[in-house]
Amino acid sequence: MSAAPVGPPAPSPYAAPDVKGLRLRAPTGLAVALTVLFTLVIGFGVYAVYADWNLRALMERLLADPAAVSDDELYRSERLTGLVGTIQGNALIVTGIVFVVWFHRVRTNAEVFAPGAEKLGRGWAIGAWFVPLANLWLPYRIAVTTWGSSTPFAAGGGYRRFPLTLVNLWWGAFVLARLLGWYGGMSYGRAESAGAVRDAATTMLVGDGLELVAAVLAVFFVRKLTAMQHARAGQGPAVAAV
Repeated sequence: MSAAPVGPPAPSPYAAPDVKGLRLRAPTGLAVALTVLFTLVIGFGVYAVYADWNLRALMERLLADPAAVSDDELYRSERLTGLVGTIQGNALIVTGIVFVVWFHRVRTNAEVFAPGAEKLGRGWAIGAWFVPLANLWLPYRIAVTTWGSSTPFAAGGGYRRFPLTLVNLWWGAFVLARLLGWYGGMSYGRAESAGAVRDAATTMLVGDGLELVAAVLAVFFVRKLTAMQHARAGQGPAVAAV
């Protein structure tokens, strides 16, 4: 029995026509890498929460009875806090670099899907993260526009609705975690008493807890937007400018 002829491979959904010199590029590989990196960030975040809690508890004991805390305990706690901060910081830097690359790619894809929807140039998908104060708002604006432009068509021809709840929760947790982390780290560096160290540890504890929440939400955000773009790419090129 002869084998059935094999037809040509199905075209990639990302082999879309150029739109103003742009071409769709799959964000799937970057999304997988980010899932792994954010998982590591979450693991280090749990360790950071433990270090903050340990430092706070130690300061509480020191305030209640200075003789009950040895110098070795203070040294170990300080070393643990510094080590966790270094590891967590390095993990966030690597994850942040990959995230910005992914963010720029999905922003570029969104311009293919809906030319003119975003008034800011594609370069802002990178630059917005490095502008003081503006980085508390501009990346969110770009994320919202990209989310809307990447919405797949429904079966009836209209757009499917994907609420911005996930985007809002992720960005809110991210900004609060950044602000509390900055303030807690600054307070810890300036602390000159056990009470001040305890207060700084409390702030860092809340900030690192929110960092965990933001990392979990970031995974869902990355995977959801990537899936939306994959579905939208399979439906063909943009049909109209916005």
